[in-house]
Amino acid sequence: MINVGFLGAGDIAAVHATAIEIVNDARLAAIADVIPERARALAGKHGAAVFSDLEALLQYPGLDVLYILTSPEGHAWQITAAADAGIPIVCEKPLTVTLDEADRAIAACRQAGVPLMTGLSHRYHPLAARARELLQSGALGDFVAAWSHRLIHLPVSPDSWLNDLRVGGGLTLQYAMHDLDWVCWLGGDVTRVSAQEAHTNPELAIEDNLWVLLQFQKGGSGSVGASWSVPLAWTERGLIGSQGNLRIVEQKRLVGRLADGRDLIEDLGDDYDWFDVFVRESRDIVRRVQRGQPFSVTGEDGRRALAITLAVQKAAQTGESVTMPLGSDSSLEEKS
Repeated sequence: MINVGFLGAGDIAAVHATAIEIVNDARLAAIADVIPERARALAGKHGAAVFSDLEALLQYPGLDVLYILTSPEGHAWQITAAADAGIPIVCEKPLTVTLDEADRAIAACRQAGVPLMTGLSHRYHPLAARARELLQSGALGDFVAAWSHRLIHLPVSPDSWLNDLRVGGGLTLQYAMHDLDWVCWLGGDVTRVSAQEAHTNPELAIEDNLWVLLQFQKGGSGSVGASWSVPLAWTERGLIGSQGNLRIVEQKRLVGRLADGRDLIEDLGDDYDWFDVFVRESRDIVRRVQRGQPFSVTGEDGRRALAITLAVQKAAQTGESVTMPLGSDSSLEEKS
């Protein structure tokens, strides 16, 4: 039985806890949170022990993996502390706030021989993963372009932490990072980033619309569109190869044409629940911890996603395209 520990007991922790409960050979064993009542409430639902802080949590006997589910500014030292304790780590995105912090966190895990995972959960969506599989197999030819456009209406209250850029990082960090990561998962290393934001909801202090254009080192381009303020929500992802193409509609249906001329349709059904992504992620985490294997989505993957996010924020802020790679002193806090 894999004993899972949570640092943080907020909304995303509740989602992960339910996913872990479904997975065989794993249990939520221990929780720590700065708000004791919140930790006790989540622990009570899953039979977990409650601790006052990370130091106490790391002393729980038999802890096999730690999920870091806290706000981003504490991730760097929390990762280092868990690495020093020899505990495998799953850290929610963003991995850290600065690239320098990411480098130090990754180095601490490498030195301790501890696997580090970044919670880029969209890679576990079956159709998102299928698109990459088709590209890598050559079924679409060479990469030409990819896009991810997710437009929703999210009722963010003015006093929510999501409305505080320094805490939540805004739309780009909390939402579009997943889209940026997926497009770059297909296209590879980025050489240039252009971006534009729009602020359409007067009740919010942050951007609520974002459009991004990416240029890739190996050729081809990518685009990301994200919104929290559209009245009619819709989602589409797509991929163009030199000999085929596909699109994913509303995260439920993949349609495409392959290089050999065959049409492809893969349908998850109208009842498909996004929670499936977290269950798939949890199963993979547990299996790899059991086998002592590195995680599928690494700390280095998290650093790359952070670097792209920082470049997007800089491009949107300055109105100028940004050349990659960024310096290690780049930070989510640069934007005011």
